[in-house]
Amino acid sequence: MESEAMTRLTQISTARLRLVALDAELAELQLRDRMAFFDALGVMPEPSWPPDLMDQTAMQSMRDALAAHPADAGWYSWVYISPALNRLVGSGGFKGAPDAAGEVEIGYSMLNSYREQGLATEGVLALVDWAYGHDRVKSVTAQTRADRNASHRVLEKAGFVETGKREDPEDGFEVLTWRNERARAAA
Repeated sequence: MESEAMTRLTQISTARLRLVALDAELAELQLRDRMAFFDALGVMPEPSWPPDLMDQTAMQSMRDALAAHPADAGWYSWVYISPALNRLVGSGGFKGAPDAAGEVEIGYSMLNSYREQGLATEGVLALVDWAYGHDRVKSVTAQTRADRNASHRVLEKAGFVETGKREDPEDGFEVLTWRNERARAAA
């Protein structure tokens, strides 16, 4: 991907991260040619890519969604890049465009060596701000395993509140649901 094409990608810059929304082309490269994917993003190769929660099935599903809805690129996967290291450190994004109620669900995953540095929170905050930059978004939701883990703290620091608990019949464990509402985020 040429640098001109790179400038057309949706990007967000934070204090320590550059987030890039994957488009259909990048999503395909991530699956088909990992080195070309790194080159297109202008980053050093990352041998441990992708993060834990971004398995082959998730990447294929995201690629297919982007191919079907190319204008919705920011409503799917974003990669987190450390400009200081020139490396991919994690990913995040949404499970699609806002629904009729103005709700989007966020998810994120960091590479093991970049956890517990506040980068996940920084990325989630940037994505929540990006989502609320769209008038139709009223709330951002998330789901985590119920067992206390670092993801709970990420969501708490990003202004989410726990809203419930349910059993996930597919995976067989309890899941907590979380919500961040536009009015709360503005306060």
